[in-house]
Amino acid sequence: MQIHEDRTTALGQILTVPQAAARLQVSERTIYEWLREGKLPGRKIGKVWRLSAEVLNDFMRGALIRSHTISGEGQ
Repeated sequence: MQIHEDRTTALGQILTVPQAAARLQVSERTIYEWLREGKLPGRKIGKVWRLSAEVLNDFMRGALIRSHTISGEGQ
């Protein structure tokens, strides 16, 4: 039982596609597309996609950095 608890802690918070879509303020369809295209890291468990909240935060930070660099705001 202790092993399961440690794994859960190590994984952090796990999100569903609707939860990830709400955090990013995009449609669930967009999340599914990004997952299939490999733009957004996730795992398919059975028939259901799951995403790490930490990885989603890293994804958002990366998108923010890229948008600032492209628009010239980072210079």
